[in-house]
Amino acid sequence: MDIQIEPKEALTGFLDLSGIGRIRLDFLITYESDAYYIRCLDFGIMSWGNTIEECKEDIKDAIEIYLEDIPEGQSIYDPSPIQYWRMFYELRYRKERENMDNIPQDRELAIKEFLRKENNIILQYA
Repeated sequence: MDIQIEPKEALTGFLDLSGIGRIRLDFLITYESDAYYIRCLDFGIMSWGNTIEECKEDIKDAIEIYLEDIPEGQSIYDPSPIQYWRMFYELRYRKERENMDNIPQDRELAIKEFLRKENNIILQYA
């Protein structure tokens, strides 16, 4: 039986580490097997909960344990498999598209007018 994975949220957070400083971490929340799972994509670890809030809290403990158990000199990064990164970026893209679609028409026209006047510069994102 195939497990259905339903992507729910793509989140970015920051972690302050002594000696290293602030690092950015990406998280993917999915719903599968009647529970919510959160994956820290940069560290390749996950936690789960009955609610999204519960799994967000639990991943903090999982990160602490993960960082404590890393042998000295070993990289802290151990990225998750590509399928989860793909889900993360697809969710991000959809959210950005949604935000773009919700721009009031008068504001969209003002943005286009501004871009037209500024040396015909058009910003594109890959």
